[in-house]
Amino acid sequence: MNSPEGSTLWFIPDGYLATPLENDPVYKNHESICVMNVTDQDAHLKLDFYFADRPPIEDVPVLIPAKRCIHVRMDDPANTGGQPLPLDTPYGTRIRSDVPVVVQYSRLYSTTRNISLMTTMAYSG
Repeated sequence: MNSPEGSTLWFIPDGYLATPLENDPVYKNHESICVMNVTDQDAHLKLDFYFADRPPIEDVPVLIPAKRCIHVRMDDPANTGGQPLPLDTPYGTRIRSDVPVVVQYSRLYSTTRNISLMTTMAYSG
């Protein structure tokens, strides 16, 4: 369902967690899915992770409280169904919500000394 305040279905086709540099204590490669819930109801999300060479990880629950904005870190197994996403492996994410939310995706890439940050709005279905 699309509404002026978001959508209940989102897609991020370009996920990629790179192996971090072991000698850099400051910057850690990571990705975040930022979810903003401006409704009066908690949003119950289900995350599905799709890969080219293995079965998907599906129905990972995430709670976004009402009127909150939460950054869901993809490098934290607590946010990915208890199992870490594979490093150096492309993946895509489908986000399903029971109330309309807005989703933005960000990646910090620090595998080289040229650190970069990329962010984009997810595609709403």
